[in-house]
Amino acid sequence: MSSYREVAELILKLKGELFLSPRERWFLKRLEESAYPWQLVEEGIKRFYAKLPPERRKKTPAFFALAEIERLRKKAIKNSAGKEDNWRERFKSFLEKLGEYIEVPKVEPKDKMSAEEILADLESKLYKHLWENLPEEEKKALLKKYAQFKQDKTALSFMIKGELRKKFGLGVFSLFVEER
Repeated sequence: MSSYREVAELILKLKGELFLSPRERWFLKRLEESAYPWQLVEEGIKRFYAKLPPERRKKTPAFFALAEIERLRKKAIKNSAGKEDNWRERFKSFLEKLGEYIEVPKVEPKDKMSAEEILADLESKLYKHLWENLPEEEKKALLKKYAQFKQDKTALSFMIKGELRKKFGLGVFSLFVEER
């Protein structure tokens, strides 16, 4: 099992650097808080940097690998969708938790994969709702804090979702993530 330290060392090795930037440390911390499996993070980073010419690796931040990590995560979710467990109970508990913040429609998914898609959609609506209801000064403070990520909207959104998750004490709304 890989850990934060091992993934950080991998990034340093691939980039030929001695230290991670603050953005890269934040990014890894957010991945950890979001319960991303470290094996997928490690593989996504390896694949991302393998696609880059060696001369560009040093200047390319690790958070640009998020799209590759997401692609691997979705693939892993599809591969594990056939495994049976108590996903219906977990799905209902997630709906109850989401219902504390947003209006949740009555839905009965056919399978685990469709339940995961419903949760992803509702989670997206939840974070949009939380962001819209956040006071303007808090929005400005968050955007200023993560201004370094503004050139990559996906990474910026990911980092802000992590802050909102922390602020409101939310977990990860996924049937494919084990609670820690």
